[in-house]
Amino acid sequence: MSVLHSLDPFILWLIVFPLLIGMLPCHLIKKQKKTPGQVYLCGLFTMLGIFQVPAVIIVLQRGHLSALIRIMFWIAVVLSCAGFVLAVVRITKTTARDCFQLPTIKGMSSEQLVFWGTFYVMLAVQCAMSVIVMTSDGDDAYYVGQALTADVTDLVYYFDPYTGAYSSLDYRHALAPFPLFIALLARQSGLHVAVVAHTVLPVFLIVATYMIYMQIGRLLFQKDPERIPTFMILIYLLNAFGVYSRYTRETFFLTRTWQGKSILANLVIPMAFLILFAIARRTERGQETEIYEEKERGTLGLFVLLLMVNLTGALSSSLGLLLLIVLESLLLLLIAIRNKHPMLILGAILSQIPCYYFIGMYAMEKIAQM
Repeated sequence: MSVLHSLDPFILWLIVFPLLIGMLPCHLIKKQKKTPGQVYLCGLFTMLGIFQVPAVIIVLQRGHLSALIRIMFWIAVVLSCAGFVLAVVRITKTTARDCFQLPTIKGMSSEQLVFWGTFYVMLAVQCAMSVIVMTSDGDDAYYVGQALTADVTDLVYYFDPYTGAYSSLDYRHALAPFPLFIALLARQSGLHVAVVAHTVLPVFLIVATYMIYMQIGRLLFQKDPERIPTFMILIYLLNAFGVYSRYTRETFFLTRTWQGKSILANLVIPMAFLILFAIARRTERGQETEIYEEKERGTLGLFVLLLMVNLTGALSSSLGLLLLIVLESLLLLLIAIRNKHPMLILGAILSQIPCYYFIGMYAMEKIAQM
């Protein structure tokens, strides 16, 4: 019972809150039928993006982890209640079937069922291996150590995780305080930080990563959905057999899942690609789509979600924000030219405000130290 009780905070923070909060950005995107995966991803990135704001403020003020937990808990509760009310209102106006598109095997061929079954079995094996197999990494001395000192002392980024002595603020890591989210989960669950980072959190992050690729597959193969399970199996094989160097994305995905660099490479950047694909489809002239069928509507909501993704990128890696700026600016410029939609450039600038802000803070700190 104690183990099950320890899992309650993970169910709350990593399942319940994202599903309820996700109703808000999904409403802005104005998609008629929402899949659970779409709602969950919108809520997860919104929750992590919002977490970045009070986390950085607490870190810069050398505050307390308990204060950050209280602030974030009430923010999550308020947003979850708003999402729940919105879902109830929409269901009462129509029906649950009109609002949500639940997974079903109806209409699937035997080949599709076999391919989907194969993928889910392999995914279960990969998640189980992330729990059973212990992988160590030198960066854990900092990232897990930083989360541990915050959990034990209640002071955030106050001590050097290598020595335990008082340390001046390192802006490179202070502006990307994802270890504090690990500390939050550890404090709420009562589990050790290393257990949270190495054992529990990777399962949720791995599943969320495949959710993103599943949504990308639905966009790419919306006219030929029977290819989606084949696409997912291919993505799985690339991840499973891509660990040929310690520096590959796949290595970070499977052996350093809990680190900010891994979250940037495996969740944030693919999610940014997904949103950019959706923006391209929404603003494409003369083309009808099945998944994002309401042309032009909801584009503002996609940029709001992109803003949350960029905030999540800032939470995971400060230097990775340069990659997001280059990626999003270049692709949105090309989409704006191709679809003759110049307002996308303005949307790109506004959604990248967190990138410019945190990079500017880091640059100003470096200049001040010269």
